[in-house]
Amino acid sequence: MSKGWQIMSKTDDVYHALRQRIMTGELVAGYRLVIDTLAREFHVSAIPVREAIRRLEAEDLVDYLPHVGAQVSRVDETTYEEVLSVRARLEGWATALAAPHLADADLETLRTLARSMDHALERADLLTYGALNRQFHQVIRQRCPNQYLVEQIDECSAKLDRVRSTIFTLVPERARESLQEHYQILQSIVEHAPATVLERLVEDHHLQTLQAYRQHRSMHRLANVADAPGRFEAVKE
Repeated sequence: MSKGWQIMSKTDDVYHALRQRIMTGELVAGYRLVIDTLAREFHVSAIPVREAIRRLEAEDLVDYLPHVGAQVSRVDETTYEEVLSVRARLEGWATALAAPHLADADLETLRTLARSMDHALERADLLTYGALNRQFHQVIRQRCPNQYLVEQIDECSAKLDRVRSTIFTLVPERARESLQEHYQILQSIVEHAPATVLERLVEDHHLQTLQAYRQHRSMHRLANVADAPGRFEAVKE
């Protein structure tokens, strides 16, 4: 293998490793990517690390700031809401496409998750509720035959995951409403509701959570305790 190919291979390895860490939230927004430190970690020279960071910068996953260097990019409030609204629409479409492909075992899994979400609310365990909420939609989404659509939803989710924890700790009253909507979604799937109805139901379900977040933010602005630009509270839908 030529030296050029070796560098490209090492660059790919570093790029994929860093990208995975960013997308999973292991490297949080604002985390500094120090080239020398990463080069030692990956047992490579600085060149592959620098090239990998440039590729991540081209994908808007990394920012390069003067006197600071490369760091994992932040998602500001406006971008957060835009991504969340796009994902709401994509999730509705994916659910409508997935519904005919859900097996009995999938439906039973959804019932179990819904019951577990109910129990989590009884314990006021909103973090667990949020995790179960994500699993519920993942079970449906995995049956969507349009894999490109699923990938786009996963990309949106991963981007949001880097800056949010759980919105239900901010607006706990939304959790109970959300749970009832999950039961409604499940019932609609079982009853073979028209695709357009199911798509709109799921889309509205996610947009209601977005609206709850916006109301929370508005209340904080009125109280003059809104975050500085680009440093808003971490939340999870």
